[in-house]
Amino acid sequence: MNSSTQPLNRLYVWCFLNLLTVQLASAQSALTTAKLHRLDQRITQLMDSAHVPGLSIAIIQSGKVVYTKGYGLTKADSTQPVTPATVFEAASLTKPVFAYAVLQLVEEGKLDLDKPLYTYLPYSDVADDERYQQLTARMVLSHRSGFPNWRNDRQSPHLSLLFPPGKRFSYSGEGFVYLQKVVEKITNQPINELMEERVLKPLGMTKSGFVWKPSFAANVAQPHNESGETEPKYKPQQANMAYSMHTTASDYARFILAIVNNKGLKPATVDQMLSPQSQLPKRFADSTTLAPDLFWGLGFGLERTPKATYFWHWGDNGAFKCYVAANRSRKDAVIYFANGSNGLDFADEILTQTLGGYHPAFGFLGINWREEVRKRTQAK
Repeated sequence: MNSSTQPLNRLYVWCFLNLLTVQLASAQSALTTAKLHRLDQRITQLMDSAHVPGLSIAIIQSGKVVYTKGYGLTKADSTQPVTPATVFEAASLTKPVFAYAVLQLVEEGKLDLDKPLYTYLPYSDVADDERYQQLTARMVLSHRSGFPNWRNDRQSPHLSLLFPPGKRFSYSGEGFVYLQKVVEKITNQPINELMEERVLKPLGMTKSGFVWKPSFAANVAQPHNESGETEPKYKPQQANMAYSMHTTASDYARFILAIVNNKGLKPATVDQMLSPQSQLPKRFADSTTLAPDLFWGLGFGLERTPKATYFWHWGDNGAFKCYVAANRSRKDAVIYFANGSNGLDFADEILTQTLGGYHPAFGFLGINWREEVRKRTQAK
């Protein structure tokens, strides 16, 4: 070959490879667009059948938000559309955000995960049962406090233990309330102020809060019952780390990105947060039979399947429902919020069309994880 033609031939090869790369990227983009179009259509159908007026979703791939979308209306009899900036009640998705702040205190040496909480702050509500003195922050965050989810009379100053702390998994908002009081004591800060300072501001979650903010009113989702009828809107005046957070799909995606990108916590701390601390039963209401692939970490649920591991959480404030699931190694996630009582009925299908894979948490929660869908996703 003439040496003078070699640079020209290399140029031809370079142009061909670049053209091929562009064509492949365009094909992948078109496929992604088609998938998202089908997702939009399917979500709209699911919302209609479940009488859910509005929904907002954020999808993360490879550590970046690649899609946000609002569907339907903030209120069934209004014309205001839901957008990615619409504020929803986060319900129990509040708990992992609080866990994130608690683990920051652990890193700073201000709180010991395994030191009994009563040594920081005795709890008069349960002081007549000395077993509570075994309770630690680790047990609260992994739902092994021994407390019920909520006491029968929410106005009562008396709280009873169902079993000794640390014995087994039992989901409890009461445990988070006690840990909240401990955090306020050791930091000498109101919890709302602390959460704004440690989480919302650093992560740029500008449309979120743990108490009601007047700025929410311009674009807030209203709650709807199972028939799609509007109910009164809860506007918290006091922060509760079990359920009071208000946020948007876009803002909550910022929090999930902080987890998968080790922002605000050391990688070793995130490792611990997403490591099994307690094993879950196969069914939420049945503690007798343990699930081989379901666990709880420090703030999140964990699914271990043959092909992937996910961390997840659900939220249920009655007329508001929400769900998040994420794969840390791939840095993929989906988050959605719905303003209807039936908003979790189709969580399985949304995950099938976004994250894919098999999600045994739906069996634990009693969500509509249909057998044919399970078999199809397991075969992939």
